[in-house]
Amino acid sequence: MTNPLSFSLLLVLSSVGWLASCGDGEPAPPPGDSASSGGAAVSGATGGGHGAGGAAPGAASASGSSTGGVAAGGAGSTGSGGVIATSSTTGAGGAEPVAPGIVKRGEGKLAESGLTVVSYGGYVNGESFQQDAIVSFNGYQYTAFWNRNRNVVLARRELPASPGGAAGSWQKFDFTDHRLSADDAHNTISLGIAPGDGTLHLAFDHHGSTLHYRRSVTGLLTDPEGAAWAAASFSAVSSALVGSNTVRLVTYPRFVTEPGGDKLLFSARIGESGSGDEHLWEYDAATHAWRSLGEYIEGTDASMNAYLHGLAYTRGGSRLHAAWCWRDTPDATTNHDLLYVYSDDHGRTWMNNAGEKVATTGASFVTRSTTGLSVWPIGQNRGLINQEHMAVDASGRVHVLLSHLPDAEADNSNFTSARSRSEFFHYVRDTDGTWARHGLGLRVIENFRGKLAISSTENVYAILPDLRIAGASPSDGYATWTLLDDTDAGRFFSDPLIDAARLETSDELTVYYPERGSVNIWGLEYALQ
Repeated sequence: MTNPLSFSLLLVLSSVGWLASCGDGEPAPPPGDSASSGGAAVSGATGGGHGAGGAAPGAASASGSSTGGVAAGGAGSTGSGGVIATSSTTGAGGAEPVAPGIVKRGEGKLAESGLTVVSYGGYVNGESFQQDAIVSFNGYQYTAFWNRNRNVVLARRELPASPGGAAGSWQKFDFTDHRLSADDAHNTISLGIAPGDGTLHLAFDHHGSTLHYRRSVTGLLTDPEGAAWAAASFSAVSSALVGSNTVRLVTYPRFVTEPGGDKLLFSARIGESGSGDEHLWEYDAATHAWRSLGEYIEGTDASMNAYLHGLAYTRGGSRLHAAWCWRDTPDATTNHDLLYVYSDDHGRTWMNNAGEKVATTGASFVTRSTTGLSVWPIGQNRGLINQEHMAVDASGRVHVLLSHLPDAEADNSNFTSARSRSEFFHYVRDTDGTWARHGLGLRVIENFRGKLAISSTENVYAILPDLRIAGASPSDGYATWTLLDDTDAGRFFSDPLIDAARLETSDELTVYYPERGSVNIWGLEYALQ
């Protein structure tokens, strides 16, 4: 269905679409680090596959929306009837709010040879914990995927000079010196950009693994015509960032460009599911070198780990935010709580929701006993999926997409069963530190996860599995969510990914999504209001 508010605009623009062509017997482990029972396991895990079609289940129950939360410096409350401050009701810069609306401009294949092995419930191309699989910079868009030869493929295209214009064709090459080591959906590819020296960074093929990292020659991104778009423009695979110090037990690598572009953060879990720590490194474009900042979230001492929903800066600002859930064992049923900290010095020191200093990276860590971390209690056995998504708007509001059982549902220690009754929720931290929660009224699809996109009007869009797109406005504190588009339901598989960097400079949204049962990966293009 298409939102009536954007229907007239759709009629005008629907013809402007632009296509970018390219030429063992053990129970199945839980998601995140254990195979979902919904996946057709290939590397020893058991379980059935996702059915073809895969239309979304019905809408959520009326209990899906509630308020409550933690005021800055205050105690938390949960469930309906909680008392919190009202969220601000204007868009960016105090402008009048605009109703959420989308227009699909077109679509094109960004890959025609994507690896289709199903593992842990999904494809290795298209997993929510990839930050980022598709990213834009300096008029070009960059993406990566594993091909059927099990090699990393890099692709780029020139973006249109004006909204709705024609993008260039995808230019691709593959790295033949490394093959995917396991049929494991954790072993994704993440991209990072250092504008200060124009380098592109890759981390790939990790699940408790030795680091696999490479970077481009300087100037590849700032002068895209000055260096060859080819494997020869990249370093060999390295297991070290600092000197010859091998980095081991790596999972979930992610890059975050610091404001100003002179430095780039790299975060990864070191350890394993139910026993891991989060570490930070920083790349300096002036010296072309990494330094280790150290551990910032401790889990191994308590035999647990943090699963980040996101690590991101305020759009246009300098505050770094982190949100996560704890997992107490390797079993996904022990995921619990929404936790939050922020840093105003690029991850050196960390503050809790109330603004109290709680950790110093490399010296004193965020731990289970750190005060003021939990901003919304979510119990174990609630079907809470790890590593959904977090995004921060230009006003400094923190938006977190989570999926779990609604309040009216009883606890369920069977994770697969709990997921079958789970729904999507939007958690938002206002600029005064208060949190609110609103139900989207949409059920999950097994263990697939969604993403949040934010437009210049500070409308928030949930890009959900099966390519359902819903939106909400700051006009009522994001309390009202509307399904805007589900016309492509049934076409895609795994998690939708988005180009968040492109949204920082335009209201053009690119969704990266593998086609169900196909080697094709699509780039779908939308205009957001």
